[in-house]
Amino acid sequence: MELSFDKYKTEEGLVQRHRQMSTAELDLHFYQSCQSLERKTYVYKEESYIQMHYEIANGFTSYHSKHNSQSSINTEMGKSTLFYLPVLDGYLYDPVCQNALSFEVVIGESWLKHNLREESKSTYQFLKQMSSKETAVLGNKSHYITPEMQQIIYEINTCPYTGVVKELFIEGKVMLLLGLQLHQVENTTDLPNKLAIEHRDIELLCSLKEILDTNRATKHTIEDLAVEVGMNRTKLQKAFKQCFGMTIHEYVLEGRMNEGYRLLTSFAKGTFTVEEVANLVGYKNYGHFSTMFKKKFGVLPSTFI
Repeated sequence: MELSFDKYKTEEGLVQRHRQMSTAELDLHFYQSCQSLERKTYVYKEESYIQMHYEIANGFTSYHSKHNSQSSINTEMGKSTLFYLPVLDGYLYDPVCQNALSFEVVIGESWLKHNLREESKSTYQFLKQMSSKETAVLGNKSHYITPEMQQIIYEINTCPYTGVVKELFIEGKVMLLLGLQLHQVENTTDLPNKLAIEHRDIELLCSLKEILDTNRATKHTIEDLAVEVGMNRTKLQKAFKQCFGMTIHEYVLEGRMNEGYRLLTSFAKGTFTVEEVANLVGYKNYGHFSTMFKKKFGVLPSTFI
């Protein structure tokens, strides 16, 4: 994912690019970081703190309360976490990383209560813990970032609007991200026949996802991918869907559509033809690409040419 950044800073062991966007109730931050040293940062805010945190690529972050050793929030690479802290008073740990990409949305408590309803066991529990001033994580764990979430984050970062329209655009996209997280929580709770996936297997699946993301035009067979990660075909397919919420085939198609959208909207009109974009994302038949593109985004790719 290619994002835009406005600020650049360097400290001992850290090179970081940053971009901030805000509305009345939301404070958004995009980061790209390179760290040669582990970092431990003290953070403090004497009021409740709510954040949607996304570790998009190559990073990991962990927050530990200064006063409660049992209270910690961890977000691994490729995952997102929606959490509430009654008081932000603790230490943020960031490991050595290279080109780590992360996105966070700091949310006002009134905004979240207005948009998060007690319509499920997970949301009821989360809001109950908030009311009791207890540390809370939606769904009690982190969840994998889907291609649809990545696309929304990209659209927020590249928002072309200003003023009131920009604020409405950002709030709408963040509400959509919240909705997708709720959907994910509700559809990954108490799954039948759920696999016990080891940490090493999760790392392999994340590396496989990176391969699929960087080689969209390449056709991969399930057999080849199974050999790549050292799993049998059945386990690979089931574990991938369990982790990322879709089959490998669905993930590839979703990624191709999102990359096509990026190519069509990130460059000056006329830079690419529809046929060129189709070829770049792995479609030999640009008519098929156009059909799939309209099905997903509601408009033909030629709209952007």
